[in-house]
Amino acid sequence: MKKTILSILLLGTCLLCFSQTDQVLMTINGKDVMASEFVYIYEKNNQETNLEKKTMEEYLDLFINFKLKVTEAIAQGIDTTEAFLKELAGYRAQATPKYLQDNQAIDSLVVLSYNRMAKIRKASHIAVQCPMDADSATTAMARARIDSIRERVTVGVPIMIKHGRKTVIENKVEDFNEAATLYSEEPSAKQTRGELGWIQPFRFVYPFEDAVYTTPVGEVTHIFRSPYGFHIAKVQEERDYEEIHAAHIMKMTPMGDLQRMAEANVVMDSIYELAILDSADFASLAQTNSDDRGSATRGGDLGWFGRGAMVQPFEDITFGLEIGQISKPFQTRFGVHISKLYERRGIQPLDSLRGQILRQVQRDQRMQIAEKSFIDKTRAEYNLPTDMNDNEVKAYADAHLEEKYEDLRNLVNEYHDGILLFDVSLREVWDKANQDVEGLTAYFKEHKKDYVWEEPRFKGHMIYAKNETAAKVAKQIVKTANPDSVMSYLNQRVNVDSIMYVRVERGIWTLGKNAAVDKLGFKQQNIEYTPSEEYPIVIAVGKIIKAPQVYTDERGKVVTDYQDFLEKAWITKLREKYPVHINQEVWEQIKTAN
Repeated sequence: MKKTILSILLLGTCLLCFSQTDQVLMTINGKDVMASEFVYIYEKNNQETNLEKKTMEEYLDLFINFKLKVTEAIAQGIDTTEAFLKELAGYRAQATPKYLQDNQAIDSLVVLSYNRMAKIRKASHIAVQCPMDADSATTAMARARIDSIRERVTVGVPIMIKHGRKTVIENKVEDFNEAATLYSEEPSAKQTRGELGWIQPFRFVYPFEDAVYTTPVGEVTHIFRSPYGFHIAKVQEERDYEEIHAAHIMKMTPMGDLQRMAEANVVMDSIYELAILDSADFASLAQTNSDDRGSATRGGDLGWFGRGAMVQPFEDITFGLEIGQISKPFQTRFGVHISKLYERRGIQPLDSLRGQILRQVQRDQRMQIAEKSFIDKTRAEYNLPTDMNDNEVKAYADAHLEEKYEDLRNLVNEYHDGILLFDVSLREVWDKANQDVEGLTAYFKEHKKDYVWEEPRFKGHMIYAKNETAAKVAKQIVKTANPDSVMSYLNQRVNVDSIMYVRVERGIWTLGKNAAVDKLGFKQQNIEYTPSEEYPIVIAVGKIIKAPQVYTDERGKVVTDYQDFLEKAWITKLREKYPVHINQEVWEQIKTAN
């Protein structure tokens, strides 16, 4: 039955509605069903290698059954229920985001980002703080200040210079890094002189990245805004992107602890000698000696990384090594290191990075560019009024997606019919089969000969008790009470004070599945079984039966078979209820073409 249900569900979830210009293959209850709908299903299912191949006539029969069930679901009003509408809306919401964005613009951003990733740029930076929610006066003052600073580092400021007896006024352009030290409000500017090191896409906020990558090397960027304030940057250098595969050994030293640093240097000198002079295995040395336990377990391996990923001087020294070369011990703020270079490479092909870059773009501020492009294109496409805000434009586009995109329309129709198929089948077959005790009982009696066991089974209860008293009471309950009520009685009379004095298992066991059952239920004397210390008393209450006596003895199989029985009866009823008329001429054309 599970396979049958799966096949029907697969059939239901691949249904598509096609153009009204198709020929009518059939009518069901007076409603046209197009030929291309059936052909699509047939071809799609025959491409699925894990599905059993069926003839076209078999597919037609399954297709008609599916359509009949959907027709019945609609007749029952399932398509108007709150639960159905909510579920359909949820599926649609999952499917629509890719249609509510400018995918062409996003792809352009991916390509642009990749092209920028192929180059790394070194830059310095000057900032004037000004939060986005600052008042107009504060914002104006901050803007005037960054304007003044930019003029100092590009045009210069007038100064008087003597040439012999003459005094002339000349513009002096201030050094950008000195200006960063003097004027920048970035907290670390005085220590770094505004230097940011190597810049790569996605490492900084997008306005910063865009300004740096659109400014020629050696020049100062235009003034740009970020959530932190106003900024300018100077592009100092550009290189081709390069990443390396390296490893290291590190001894951690607290900042300013000169004694620990001296001790670490002595140790690392000896490790360096082992690695260089005695040709000891670098990975083994890292595993044994490195304080960086995360990499030590991998033999010091740091994987692949590019510039900007590590602190200086680690980056400068390691990137400067030859392949296979080991550095001398050197100091960073984390401790003393020895590094080894294994490999180096340039940027990977776009196709191998496209997915990664796309995810970064989607999480990045640059998605605002794609969002604006989508809004602008939607306004133009539908000639929307200019007073509609962006959210209203997007809502309008969302409401007309199915009109514009046939694949989405088809997908939503798949969801629509698939949900109806499931809900009506649940109501008419699956739940009914599970809950219909009278029907299951009658079906089992009529088909009892179909349920034969190859070997006897023990049917009953296994009692595991802490003491004899609990075991005695449990045994009496098991023998006299309704099996479904056993645990309730046990918890009332035996398992008091939140203590499980007795544990009971109910079931039907074959020989070899449970040692306790084998020993006590099947009375196999050769079986070795020792009760647990927690439950030293074990009792089997039940009997050995050669075949199922009631449907619950083989419930899973009986329910499955009963579902098949109800399914067939239901289909017969639906075919009587809803007339099906096949256009034989069109049907013959389909068979001939396929």
